[in-house]
Amino acid sequence: MANLFKQSRSKQKGKTSLTERGASKKGNARANAQVAGLRFGKSKKAAGTSESRKPNTVTIEDLDWMGNGVVRGNPMVFVEGALVGESCDIEVLSSKKKVINAKATNIHSPSDERQAPFCPVFDVCGGCQLQHIKPDAALVQRDRALKVMMERHLAMKPDIWQAPLAGPRPQYRRKARLAIDARNPNQIKLGFREANSNNVINVETCPILVDPLSKLIGPLRDVLTGFESARHIGHISLIAGDNTSHLVIKHTKALEAELIDAVSELVNTSSSVNGYEIELKLENKQGQIRSVGCGTDMVMNTVNGCSISPSANDFIQINKVVNEKMVNQAIGWLNPKPNERIADWFSGLGNFTLPIAKLGAKVQAVEGVAEMVRRAKDNAQQQGIENVEWLHLDLADKTNVEASLQLGFDKVLLDPSREGALTVCHALVKALPKTIVYVSCNPSTFSRDAKVLIDGGYEMEKAGVAEMFPFTHHMEMMALFTRKQQ
Repeated sequence: MANLFKQSRSKQKGKTSLTERGASKKGNARANAQVAGLRFGKSKKAAGTSESRKPNTVTIEDLDWMGNGVVRGNPMVFVEGALVGESCDIEVLSSKKKVINAKATNIHSPSDERQAPFCPVFDVCGGCQLQHIKPDAALVQRDRALKVMMERHLAMKPDIWQAPLAGPRPQYRRKARLAIDARNPNQIKLGFREANSNNVINVETCPILVDPLSKLIGPLRDVLTGFESARHIGHISLIAGDNTSHLVIKHTKALEAELIDAVSELVNTSSSVNGYEIELKLENKQGQIRSVGCGTDMVMNTVNGCSISPSANDFIQINKVVNEKMVNQAIGWLNPKPNERIADWFSGLGNFTLPIAKLGAKVQAVEGVAEMVRRAKDNAQQQGIENVEWLHLDLADKTNVEASLQLGFDKVLLDPSREGALTVCHALVKALPKTIVYVSCNPSTFSRDAKVLIDGGYEMEKAGVAEMFPFTHHMEMMALFTRKQQ
């Protein structure tokens, strides 16, 4: 998760004070600037607001899709930590001609939708940004903001917007990377980075992680404390599958045998107590991973009886329930038929590929990480799925994209990283497959790419949100594009 703004709350005589923080990350400011016009369109100049004036007190009119408070005007003001209807004092973090980014420092008459953060380190940890708003209210308001953005920027018909896909809260995250500060082996810090800083925040548990992972953090720090070779640990990954969990220690130099034995004993004890298998793995400087113990391959079930088998460094969708809903929705929109040619690009380990292929379509799966392609192919063969062509290609390369499209496809599924799929979309409007399903973790780049598809002869037939990352600024979305009749 991005290290974005945090705040804490304490009520005093009807006023809520928010812990003052340092300036927000430049990436968050750029994101606000990038999508300010997209989220709310061009606003008329508000009375009392000018480009040269930086307001000290504002009243929040909306939330944007990232969960920040919005004050319309020229410039637009985006306020971290503020909710709709709240009047608040702000500290300006950055100011440009059309956008001011700020944080709330004092809240006057807090909203009924405000809640006390449930994590004890929320005010300093860089993991979550939206624990101050009730989660149902956050989803409703952010969903509405994203819908408005699509209507204004893409001329989307309001009735195509689908109900959001949501899952459990707060224990939803099945993968995490723990930061460690072992410069003093007798006072080790283990947890997550402080917001806007590289400092490591000690945590005992993490309430957004699933239980097998959350319960390991405090005991693991205690076990590592006192070992000199803990200095050589770069980070620790925690991953929960459906059959086992993995604790993976990334180290730059050899670890003491006693340290490894102590951590092995911890995971064995945790496995016995929780009734859920946990395994220790070690990753060296070259990225090679070896098991300490039996070495069970992890299984993560998807849909249609399929599963993927991730390693520590593989990308996975971290919310199991929402991922399954998302895969089912994508398959429903794509409607694969036997012997259709379907492209699954940015395919990863085959999260979408395998369920699509199981329905009889001939699938081309393209991924940019060679090791993931190899493991995805092996995993598919173990499940008896042979109707997939697995390719390792860079889809940002125009030549690769055009070559891959030469044989033609009936339908295409895209699931790119936050950078989007601009090169691919420009090529698709020439190839003109009849159906495109686009899964996006960045509504800003999605809007850019969707405009290319729409201008190139496609109609956005369905779209909606998937709440993959509750309590954070991030938002997943999906859309179905169909080729217009000529």
